[in-house]
Amino acid sequence: MIEIEIRAGFKVKDTTSVSVYPRLLPGDIAGVKGRGLLLWASQRLVKPKTDRLHFFVIGDYLPWDDDYVILESTWKGITVGRLSFYKHEELEIYRVNLDPRLRGLHMELRRRAAAELSRVGRAHYDYILIIQLLLGALVLLLKGKLPPWQSGEFPYGRDKSYICTEAAAESWRAVGHPIIPKGVVPTPAAFRQALMDNRMRIIFPKEVA
Repeated sequence: MIEIEIRAGFKVKDTTSVSVYPRLLPGDIAGVKGRGLLLWASQRLVKPKTDRLHFFVIGDYLPWDDDYVILESTWKGITVGRLSFYKHEELEIYRVNLDPRLRGLHMELRRRAAAELSRVGRAHYDYILIIQLLLGALVLLLKGKLPPWQSGEFPYGRDKSYICTEAAAESWRAVGHPIIPKGVVPTPAAFRQALMDNRMRIIFPKEVA
């Protein structure tokens, strides 16, 4: 547990430690609650609606700091950080469901999924995909299709850049266990659909709807 000093010279424990979470495993995925215009759009323009807008992958546990490595795509591109960076954010954490017949390989698959993003560690943020989504929405409107829209209705082609949801989805696609169907844009709504389809489950907060 990290300790912080106060002016009187005493030390108190920082209650924002990651120990508030259950035991996390490599390959778990976290969703950060959004705000502002993007939250409004994700609640009204797409389905299934969701309030989680930024996603990242959990890596190894660091017992000396009571913290976890995380891998995510930010405006800088693929970056490595710590779960404690998000200690003041409202998180949901998901665990990918694996075939019980492969139980002996589960931990290896999870570790590999978390490590896969290091292969694209110099990739840039996918600003082009954001533009494609906006143009896709315009095309749908011109075709007379009103919102809310599903992720599969937008055109999608992979390139070598990643938005946050693409990075999280890529980690599991790369080990042969995709959580977003091929050809579907990995939007926040697509992750909510993956939950509904039982491809992953919520482990924090404990089993919420």
